[in-house]
Amino acid sequence: MRRPPELPEALRHRPFTLEQARSAGLTPRRLRAGDLVRPCTGARVSAAAEETLLLRVAAVGAVTGAIASHLSAALLWGFPLPLACQNRDEIHLTLPVGRRALRRTGVIGHQLDLEPAEITAGRHVQCTSALRTWFDLAGMLELEDLVAAGDFLLRRRNPLSTLAELDGFLAAKAAKPGYRKAMRARVLLRANTDSAKETEVRLMLRRYGLPEPAINVPMFDETGRWIQDPDMSYEREKVAIQYDGAHHTSAVQRRSDIFRDENAREAGWRVVVLTQADLDVLAPGMEPRAVTRVRKALMERDWAPEPARRRRR
Repeated sequence: MRRPPELPEALRHRPFTLEQARSAGLTPRRLRAGDLVRPCTGARVSAAAEETLLLRVAAVGAVTGAIASHLSAALLWGFPLPLACQNRDEIHLTLPVGRRALRRTGVIGHQLDLEPAEITAGRHVQCTSALRTWFDLAGMLELEDLVAAGDFLLRRRNPLSTLAELDGFLAAKAAKPGYRKAMRARVLLRANTDSAKETEVRLMLRRYGLPEPAINVPMFDETGRWIQDPDMSYEREKVAIQYDGAHHTSAVQRRSDIFRDENAREAGWRVVVLTQADLDVLAPGMEPRAVTRVRKALMERDWAPEPARRRRR
């Protein structure tokens, strides 16, 4: 069998529309060749291309002019999402108000009145901006999941936004759908976090009545030498909390963690190292071990919970 001619460079590594194919000189016979597949009606892509969220969004977007939004935009930006939201097959695409929302198999269509600044143009697709994406998630996520996504927006390394930008954005969204929930989440957001698990731990401690820990505040010894930036800490009680995720299991990382924690203990700090097992609730009504362990560490440093207020007669 004769091998089909190579695709033009501009069409080789991305989905393309039939109109783009014709403009590039491809014949109908070439478009029926076995090295091409149809990711959606009106588009073609190399059969060797891996089927990813980006490819699917790019294909439908190229044909319809729609942009990625909601959960699809959140995944493209890298927002932490619940597993149930990560594994969905549908893609979310938005068209401006005045155009009918998309109705295609595997597509959840939306209509949004977007400002130019709320659209980000990537190399292959257009999607809602990070701020707009987070705001749209308010109608889809539980409060604590929305807070985790917001902390990611304001993360310590390579943040997607700042608190000032977020507040300015929200000020312009008063009375819009999702505004109230977004404002409830805003109260709980904290900048400079490193992971969604840090957010989960922080919210869990608050939920069980413990004081909110500081985030990534530098720790120094009595000579002023920097020791570490613990994930969370209570400076007055000198209690540090470290969440060790999967990447902490390597031998090299474990040695580094041991050295890290020994230095903190020598400086008079109590170090509580948590893993996923400490966050899991073993049975309904049980307190997670993370809460029990942190409370114990605080009480060993003379912290005491505030007495419950007496009810007025």
